[in-house]
Amino acid sequence: SMAAAEVTCRDCHEVAAEGVGLYRTEFEILAAGRALSEDEQYAVYRNTIEALQGLPLCARLLDLGADKDAPFLDLPAEDNPGLGFRGARLLLGRPDLLIPQVRAMARASAHGRVNLIYPMIVDVDQFLILRERIRQAINDIPGHNLTHGVMFEVPSACLIARELFEVADFASIGTNDLIQYLFAIDRNNERIASDYDPDKPVFWNLLGELARAGKEANKPLSLCGEIGGQPQF
Repeated sequence: SMAAAEVTCRDCHEVAAEGVGLYRTEFEILAAGRALSEDEQYAVYRNTIEALQGLPLCARLLDLGADKDAPFLDLPAEDNPGLGFRGARLLLGRPDLLIPQVRAMARASAHGRVNLIYPMIVDVDQFLILRERIRQAINDIPGHNLTHGVMFEVPSACLIARELFEVADFASIGTNDLIQYLFAIDRNNERIASDYDPDKPVFWNLLGELARAGKEANKPLSLCGEIGGQPQF
């Protein structure tokens, strides 16, 4: 995993990429098939930062649950996992996962800034509570260089984008889940896959509102998800 991350980041320079917009950190533990210690995660993150040679890195905190099941973490079985114990809820409820990761990320950020993306944020209070937990966990680590951002993928967060931009350093639009929640469509259900289409006025209007909120706050806003790589969009 460490070697793969490092090679991928070096490839960024070869294709003239401008950085890593969404580092899905949960893939590291899913690939390992076990939880990684703080030191193991630090080694991965430091290698990634150094391989980027100054290009920006946006790293999403562990986004587990729903379609990213990790049996070795003993997560609860749920009838509706897409609406359950995942994202920010899971991070707040599982300090054994959150604290080693953020401490490793803070240590690694001494070698280059890391923009932390908070997954599945639903409102301002949740963001502030999670940010405070993180700040307390890394308080004793010198020289860390982290910014704290929101992933816009839950409609409730999108509707209060201006309030979230007041407290967050940046934001990213998670289009995969946003489309799923906005249109009440399971993106992993083959029977309705043909209906998974964002090209509707309500979706573009929502993205426009997010863009305006980011511009008004003078905060960076990026976009991730499958449609970001589809030229027709």
